Amino acid sequence: MNMHAPAALLAALLLAAPAVDAFPSPEPVAVTALRLTVTGPAPTTTALSPDGVAPAAPAARTVTLRCDPAGGEHPRAAAACDDLDASAGRVERAPDDTACVLLYDPVEVRAEGVWRGRPVSFSRTYGNTCELHVRTGAVFAF
Repeated sequence: MNMHAPAALLAALLLAAPAVDAFPSPEPVAVTALRLTVTGPAPTTTALSPDGVAPAAPAARTVTLRCDPAGGEHPRAAAACDDLDASAGRVERAPDDTACVLLYDPVEVRAEGVWRGRPVSFSRTYGNTCELHVRTGAVFAF
């Protein structure tokens, strides 16, 4: 009986088998990258100045937000990413019990990009910054 035959057969089977990683690479994390813009609130007056000059338009502020890991130009990136994760990527969430003053001082916001690989396109005008933060958490807190 040939004692080398089983070893030769085993070696042949191992060489013919497809290669398998002993440590598979982790699943890639889908990208979250958003461009966030806040415009407003508007100037405190819409009346012309005595020299006939109209008040300046509200300034727009824009930052980038990345998640997994949190980063970008957003000053509260980790909190903003947590808020997006808690709402499954929705920028706006159900309001909590916070009461806001009924003062109309509009704030426009826009979010464009991707959350975990899914496209995001969000645009809304809120009555004031309190309403904005109650409905969007830290996402537009910059």
